[in-house]
Amino acid sequence: MLRSRPMSSRLLILLLALLTATLACSLSSGDEADPTPTRIPIILTPTAAVTLTPTVVILTPTPLPTGVALPASTAIPATQINCVAQTGWPLYTVAAGDTLGVIAAVTGTTVAQLASANCLTNTELIYVGQQLRVPQLPPVATAIPTSNPRLPIYSTALTVDPHWTTVNGTAITYSEVVRINAGEVLNAASVAFYVNDPSGGPAIGVGSDLDPYDGAFIDYDFPAAGVYTFQAFAANEVGTLPSTTFTITYDPSYQPPGGQRNLLTITPIISTAGGWYTLQGGATVTIAWPDGPVGALKVDFTFSPTGGTSGSSAAQLIGTDANPADGSAITWAVPSATAGYLQARATMPDGSTQTSEIASVMSS
Repeated sequence: MLRSRPMSSRLLILLLALLTATLACSLSSGDEADPTPTRIPIILTPTAAVTLTPTVVILTPTPLPTGVALPASTAIPATQINCVAQTGWPLYTVAAGDTLGVIAAVTGTTVAQLASANCLTNTELIYVGQQLRVPQLPPVATAIPTSNPRLPIYSTALTVDPHWTTVNGTAITYSEVVRINAGEVLNAASVAFYVNDPSGGPAIGVGSDLDPYDGAFIDYDFPAAGVYTFQAFAANEVGTLPSTTFTITYDPSYQPPGGQRNLLTITPIISTAGGWYTLQGGATVTIAWPDGPVGALKVDFTFSPTGGTSGSSAAQLIGTDANPADGSAITWAVPSATAGYLQARATMPDGSTQTSEIASVMSS
């Protein structure tokens, strides 16, 4: 029986070395690995552009039913409820460029009076073609023709303010002091004013405006009730030209339609007669203007002592109401033994002025 011989340790070591070499050769027989990692390119394919189409909404107006009128382009101003308009005054048609202040100035009244007489709720809203009641129509431009263009030229007919027109077309006033107004007179160096002599004699000069560039006028104090005819004569270095005439009845008892407006009130007084208020000399009175215009910046009160070529001397400022929103009024310490005319003058935001009627006063 054969016995197997054990493998010697030398042979075993040889076999292990051979196996290791064979394995190393097989591992190194392929390509060597690249130590740098491979970058795989990423190709982005753009998505197709998306076009946004806006949605268009077409509004089709609904047609008005047949027979329905479109609203007027100019709104008609609202009027006061339960207000009686001053129907005794003539009608004035509002023209382009007119404001209530302009109309008041040319018709001898105030914005407040016009608003009251026409029942207006908004003094800032009037429209072209609207008819308003006014105490008197403004003078019509009636330039007097002349063969010599260098002579004075009247732009309006002569007028006397304030006045009202009776049913038979004649002018009448209750105001003892009026303004004789020739308006703007071109080329004039002076304008003299005359009134007829009641006894039939030559016309009597009642005053002159020696600086007529801003309008030619004077104030006149009626001596008594009656009928008066006025005329102006404008002069320059070339010659003299007469104006139209204006005839008016002064009746201190006349009551205008709707009553007197734009008057000053004076309290306290001793008495009144012939259109004159008698006041206590040295006393303090309150002078108020109930019809003062709305929106005035201030109201000045003046006193003109009697005397001077036109019936009164220069007006003296006796007080100013700087906050007339709560009513136009001042207090006045009455001089002793004096006589003259009180008047209020309001300054408006546009620079224009509005005046009250004149009050004749005398003191004891």
